[in-house]
Amino acid sequence: MIFNLLARGDLGLLHAGMSRDETRKALGGGFEEFFKSEDSSVPTDAYDDLGMHLYFDESFMVSGVEFLKWSQLVWNSQKLVGEDTLLVQRFLIAQGEKLAFNNSGFNIIDMGLRFYVPDLEEDDAIVEAVYVELFRA
Repeated sequence: MIFNLLARGDLGLLHAGMSRDETRKALGGGFEEFFKSEDSSVPTDAYDDLGMHLYFDESFMVSGVEFLKWSQLVWNSQKLVGEDTLLVQRFLIAQGEKLAFNNSGFNIIDMGLRFYVPDLEEDDAIVEAVYVELFRA
């Protein structure tokens, strides 16, 4: 299943303001509910076949989606996850986005995107995951 980033908080099929029941209806079965950490108060839905984890706030509204490297997250025809990091960075800069680097990758704050690239300093680094915030600023 391909997820197109349409705007901040909007992945088409999934978007800001959806309840957990609505996301499950949209994506169908095949998920496993788990707690991401010991501190988690709300379970995360893992759709391993799709390569994604859905996060919810305390009112069970979707707050974000983590796309793993075998998933299909696309923006303007460019795949964002599981791709060469330099290729993705060049694409994002060409879109006019500002990259904010950190010790585990980089973020695009205005779009609510966090890119996990543990080997960022390597020439052949791959975007291992992308977290997409599903709320509007």
